[in-house]
Formats: sequence, structure tokens, C-alpha cells
Amino acid sequence: MRVSTPLLSQVGHHVDSRVRRYRGVFYWPAYKHYRRWRLEQNYQIPADTPLVVFDFSHTRIDGPQGRRFYALFIYFIRAGYYPVLKDSYLFLANINKRHKAYCLEHRFSLIKSLSDLKRPYVLVTDRTYKKTEPQLASKVVTIDYRPGYSESDKCFPMPFPMFSGVYRNGQDLMVDQLRHAPRQWQILFGGDAATKKYSQVTIADVYSKIPRAEVLDVLRTELDGGAIKEPLAQTELDCLKAEPHRGLVIINTRHCQIDTADWLATIAKARFFLACPGVRYPMSHNAIEALAVGTVPIIQYPELFFPPLEHNVNCLVYKNKQELVDVLKRAMSMPPEDVATLSTRAAAYYDQFLEPKRVVQRLLAHNPGNVNLRLLPFLKKGGGFA
Repeated sequence: MRVSTPLLSQVGHHVDSRVRRYRGVFYWPAYKHYRRWRLEQNYQIPADTPLVVFDFSHTRIDGPQGRRFYALFIYFIRAGYYPVLKDSYLFLANINKRHKAYCLEHRFSLIKSLSDLKRPYVLVTDRTYKKTEPQLASKVVTIDYRPGYSESDKCFPMPFPMFSGVYRNGQDLMVDQLRHAPRQWQILFGGDAATKKYSQVTIADVYSKIPRAEVLDVLRTELDGGAIKEPLAQTELDCLKAEPHRGLVIINTRHCQIDTADWLATIAKARFFLACPGVRYPMSHNAIEALAVGTVPIIQYPELFFPPLEHNVNCLVYKNKQELVDVLKRAMSMPPEDVATLSTRAAAYYDQFLEPKRVVQRLLAHNPGNVNLRLLPFLKKGGGFA
């Protein structure tokens, strides 16, 4: 019997994720390092700040390179909470790795047991507690990793975040300023555009979307030659940054690097952003980053936002290759007053549904009691990994 490539990929991922999740148990030097780190941590908790406690049993919450946990961590900090981590070797042994290490740049406290806390707190966890436990938790937010979200599930759908480095550099705190930046380019695509990486079968087979590499190839073929500017070297990009362009600017980060600290400002140079699908699933950080600075997304997956983005309200939508070309041409010639209306509505969507402080407020108000947080609500079965 022949086994499909996507199935082999899924099996391989699950085996690999379990090895990574529990390998620390069998590696004594890692545990010794963790014990030293634990002794150096702060156990003093400020008396005048709301508390959020993160209590996880393993690293599944980390996601790719620690991005998912860091997003939760920084969202609560932006909402005014002081983070407390419950001691767990399986969860914290890799606290100094990749995006998860960004947590170390903030003040937090470590506790051995929830009973160490003597005042109310919000608990975010992957564990199952009895209804009477923990007694001082004002709200328990339980992580739900399942794919296939629908409103009938009554979970809170976690919005997709911006890239970790954007929060790390505090760029999310500058969006109001960037929304008023001069717009030199009409349409921008920026990001990795490696052909093999961004031609994954799950994008077309599971989500029925056009993969990123194919989107760009279609536009290179169908748009007039002068409509596209695609710098292939850093010097070309530097020159282009000072030039206006009414067409499409393609910045493939395989050829031209944009420092993370400059990323939102670069997106804010454009009136529209071509928000192509990610690697294994359509959602990509740059769609969120575009909305944040009022750069209108041109997108094929509006329904994977919660609530969905709306065509001609806060984005432009295409459903197939012909509509992709047509919507790009329409964006290139759109009157400034119409662009301004879309831009205002795009920014308003971000403020209401994606801005970290607002997300935490909505999460905690979602149910009168405890809340299930659907971590990846856009994920479909077989279409990426949770």
C-alpha cells in the first residue's frame, strides 16, 4: 500500500515533536543547567499588578521555535499583567531557546506551586483541574490544540499574532505613528518566497488556496513588465526605498534582508499588502502586520480570521488566479479616497480584534466562567501541525 506524502510528513512531525517534547528527561546535563537557572530566578511577586500564571506540562505550547508561547506571554504583558511561571522542567528546560528566549528579556517570577500565591490570578494552562481548583484563580484559560474550529465549539479563537521580533522590538506600540507614514508604493509583497518551501500541497489540497510561490509566478507572467519592481540585491532595495511605484513591489527576503526593527515601517510604505499564504497553512504573520499599520491586505483567506475579513470593507479578496490579477490591477488604479477608507477600516479591525491588550480583554470576558482557548482556530485537519 502506498502512503501519501502528506501523511508521511504528519507522522514524521508527530514523532519528532514527541522526541523534542520529552528528550530533556533523558539528558542529565540539561537538567543540571535547568536547576542552576531555577536557583537564579526571581521569586518576589509585585503586590500592585494583576497576575497571570502560565502552567504547562510540556513544550507543545511553544509552537514553531517558541513563537506561540511568546505571543501569549507578551499579550498578557501588553494587557498590564505580571507573568508568573510555574516550575516545570519539561516546559521550561528550553526557556533560553529561539523565540521563547525573548521571555527572558522581561521581568517575571517563578513559583513551585500554585499554593504559593496568596491573591487572585489568571491561570493559563494545558492541565485539567477540578472545578474547585485552583481556588484563587479568577479565570482559568485552558489551551485547546484541536483543529477545525467552529463558533458552536464556544471556544475563544486565538488571533494569529505578528512575528515575535515585532513585539520584542516594541514595534506593535508604534502602529498609530506608522499609520500616518508616507505611502510610496501602491502594493507590496515582502517575505520569504523560496519556491520549494512555499509550494506545499496542503495549501491547495486542504485549504483550496493558491500557494505563495504560484501567486507570485502568476503575477510575474500576467502583469505588464513595468508594473513589478523586484530588487534582487540589497543595493537595489536601498534605491527602491526612496522611489514611488504605482505597481507591485516584491521583496523576496532570500535576496534582500529587512531588519526586524524596520519591518513594520517597510509595510507602512505601501497602500496595499499582498498577503500570500504561509508554508503549511494560509495564515501568515505579515497579514496581521499589514492590518496593524493600515496597509490593506489583498488576500485569499479572509474566512480564516475571526471574525472574517470583508471584501471591499477592510481588505480586497481574490478567489482564483484570474481574480488575483484583476484585483491587483484594481488596487493599482484605485482612487486615493477609496484607499484611505479601506486603510482606516483595516486599522480599526486590528484595534478591535488583533491588538494584544484588546485580545486579552475579549478572552477574559468570553465566558462568565472558565475559557477554552483554541490556539490555532484556522487550522484544518491534515493542514499543518498544532
